[in-house]
Amino acid sequence: MVQSNSIQEHSIQLEEHYILKFRKSGEGVEGEVLMRDWTSPGKATHLFEAPRQETPEELQAWAQQAIRAYREG
Repeated sequence: MVQSNSIQEHSIQLEEHYILKFRKSGEGVEGEVLMRDWTSPGKATHLFEAPRQETPEELQAWAQQAIRAYREG
């Protein structure tokens, strides 16, 4: 997990091409799922918002399931 001090955002690499960025939100955490752009280091494409969950682990599990559904169409 990587923490960005300026905005209090955290990142978890879900798979080789996908990242979950999240932040504290009330009593839980919420964030977004991004697809890395290997041609432009530091850049990523927003895929979808990750709704508030109680823990980062629950948010990560939700994001991994969402990525599977995204790939399956």
